Amino acid sequence: MALVLAGVGGGGAWALGVFSEPCTGAPLQVKIAAQPEIAPVLREVAGRFNVESRRVGGRCVRAEITPVAPAEYVRVGSYVQNTDAWVPESSLWLAVARRSGDQVVPAGAPSIVTTPVVLATTRPVGAEFQGAGVVPAWRLLLARKASGIALARRTTDPAKSMTGTVTMIALAQLKQKAANRGLVRDLRGGAAVAPLADLAGMERFARPLAVTSEQAVIAYNEAHRPNPLVVLPPQEGTLMLDHPFAITSRDQLRHDGAAAFLSALGSRSARAALQGAGFRTPEGEMGAQWAREHGVQSPAPRALRLPTQQEIDQALRSWK
Repeated sequence: MALVLAGVGGGGAWALGVFSEPCTGAPLQVKIAAQPEIAPVLREVAGRFNVESRRVGGRCVRAEITPVAPAEYVRVGSYVQNTDAWVPESSLWLAVARRSGDQVVPAGAPSIVTTPVVLATTRPVGAEFQGAGVVPAWRLLLARKASGIALARRTTDPAKSMTGTVTMIALAQLKQKAANRGLVRDLRGGAAVAPLADLAGMERFARPLAVTSEQAVIAYNEAHRPNPLVVLPPQEGTLMLDHPFAITSRDQLRHDGAAAFLSALGSRSARAALQGAGFRTPEGEMGAQWAREHGVQSPAPRALRLPTQQEIDQALRSWK
């Protein structure tokens, strides 16, 4: 599910660095629709990019980032018509968009960052799991209790978030068949709220166990100190959300302008900003310093077998 960022160092003069001369004339405005979780750090990178004299066709490029949920991007046709690039959470969304009729969306695109789909809970519950010998695993979602501990399981609707799709794919690989109706009914009940919403408030009633992304946990912890959540990588393995940078503009200048911003995302400062926000490299790694700060492992987690299109379709059907 992860595509390696390719071609970052190449291209035209715009890819070679900052020009010394100031920009004159109307700037070339490049509009990028991005997964809401990555939009803030892309805006940070764009802020630096926009004060540099990056030029395409003699015009200085200005990148504008708009947070758009992938399901909304696919549903509302005006997004693909009025933006020049799209950064959804997963390359799987590219196929969804193309199957819905948006053929300007490419079949594949380079990954700019990755983040694994993981289990998460509060720190006290994580300690309770450890004391009871509960091993973090997808199989924990199959029952309402683990070693006698009642679980409040949460995931997302696969039609709205690929974390939900990965959940259903992982469970199908574990069971060698689609999830049964009773399990899906239970998981659907947990999809009524955001996976990480008010987990601390659930502790006295049931132990929360949410399916989410590693980056979402890191972002949650930054905003909810000193009551952090803990990342629980499933022992069976997981899949990565690869955040492809899909250039969709048919206008050559804006296409090249979007490519210029993609090139800037490969710079050292951009990579530092992205890892500081909790994302991993396209290869799934995280620098040791950032990993310590975020409380996660530096190497990429163990990978599940990549799903076939048939398995992806089955995951969506099983939820419905």
